[in-house]
Order: sequence, then C-alpha cells, then structure tokens
Amino acid sequence: MNLLFLMLGVGGLIFCIAGMIQKKLPPKKINHLYGYRTRRSMKSKEVWDFAQQYSAQKMIKMGVLILLLGLLAEVTGFESTTALWVGLSVLTVFPLLMLWEIESTLKKKFPDKKS
Repeated sequence: MNLLFLMLGVGGLIFCIAGMIQKKLPPKKINHLYGYRTRRSMKSKEVWDFAQQYSAQKMIKMGVLILLLGLLAEVTGFESTTALWVGLSVLTVFPLLMLWEIESTLKKKFPDKKS
C-alpha cells in the first residue's frame, strides 16, 4: 500500500462520512459549532438550511472523487516524497475549490439585497 493511496483513501473517507452525517443530521438552527458555517451561510434560516444540504452533497461527491484518486494512486509508482506532496496538494486544493463552489452557488441563489 503506498502513501498516496493511504492519504487520499483516508481523506476521501473522512469527507464522505462527514457529508453523510451532515446530510442525515443537519443542524436545525444557525450556530457556530456544527455544519457549514460561513458569513454567507449564516445570513438567514433559508440560506442556512440550503447551505447545509448543498454542502453535504458536495462533501460526499468530493470524498468519492478523492477516494477514486486514491485508488488510481495505488497503481502509480510515486516515491514517498512526491506522494506526500501530491496528497497534501489534493487534500488542500479540493476543499478550497469546494468552498468556492458552495459560496458561488449561495451568492447566485441568495443575492445580497441592496436598498
């Protein structure tokens, strides 16, 4: 078992499990402890509820994608240092892209009302 497979496999699994938990048990009220918490997602109950479901779906999809990359990594012959940097890059960039996508969707679906 190679390092990249292990990193991406565990990382993908964590995102899948977190997404499934959030989908099954979304936070009912806006809070600062649990759920998808950004300034935009906490603006109203309507935005909050949508953000929880949407982010849970995105986390599950991203987790599956990272898991698939982990399986692909099992057949690659990366040396340990390269595998470490590739794994860290994927586990840093993918969540940032997910956040950007979720925030963009919230911004489109719930535009700021300027009077």
